[in-house]
Amino acid sequence: MATVIRPRSLPRSASKVDPVAFEAAVRPHYDNLVRRLVLVLGDPDDAQDIAQDAYLKAYRSWSRFDGSDVRAWLYTIALRLAFNQLRGRRRWLAALHRVEPRGWADPSDPDLWAALRRLDPRTRSALLLNVVDGYTQREIAVMLSVPEGTVASWLSRCRASLREDLGRDR
Repeated sequence: MATVIRPRSLPRSASKVDPVAFEAAVRPHYDNLVRRLVLVLGDPDDAQDIAQDAYLKAYRSWSRFDGSDVRAWLYTIALRLAFNQLRGRRRWLAALHRVEPRGWADPSDPDLWAALRRLDPRTRSALLLNVVDGYTQREIAVMLSVPEGTVASWLSRCRASLREDLGRDR
């Protein structure tokens, strides 16, 4: 899927950004970022919206990026936006007194997807960042703005929950 990333409106400071260099640095991470956001938000459309917002925010703050790990930087921005959206969604749902979550699943292993869906979005994100993306607990802690011990605890609880839900032989 070829996605064209075009900032909606550019602040004056963004005019100094080389759009070609920015796009070359961030484009390779878009599809994987959207996939992670779907797992956090549970909705592909919301995930694409958050990814676009994250890319716009990254573009606007590109001059402040230290150049260390662009993927981690993008994931940090996007996950924070996603968690903010989830908090807002919970407030609205509580106000409306009804919950109608949109489902997401992979037909290849519905039990796995159901078990992942039951995890808290922040802990699920930590697990995916560690297991799928290979980030260390320290890197995840920085990305999610929590202590490293919290990430270790989340990962331990996630794995225990998945073992219980799926059985040890999976």
